[in-house]
Amino acid sequence: MSTQRLDFAAVRPRRLLEWFEEDGRCVLLRPRLRSTRLARWVERFGGDPHYRIRLDEVGSLVWQACDGRTSLAQIAHRMRDRFGDRVEPVDQRLAQFVQSLLKGRMIALEPLEGAPAP
Repeated sequence: MSTQRLDFAAVRPRRLLEWFEEDGRCVLLRPRLRSTRLARWVERFGGDPHYRIRLDEVGSLVWQACDGRTSLAQIAHRMRDRFGDRVEPVDQRLAQFVQSLLKGRMIALEPLEGAPAP
């Protein structure tokens, strides 16, 4: 699915990964292994079962807004309010970031009530 053709007002992203905040920025925890059994084994021997993906301040704002309730249009508006011209063209930047998150299976897109499915 191409995010360039998405109706930003009709979908809302939902996070699929665990995460935490560090120094005001989001750190995503992407499992290294699909098997939880293998992950526990790795962790037992001192390994980290997750890749840590550190987001910049723009990515962190977007990630925090991917709560399953906020539409992409609302996220774009928040980006403009907080960062101004620095994030223009905001729709294109947001679409590229969302595409990257979708490709990495870090978020899912859900339709807003009354909107067609993405």
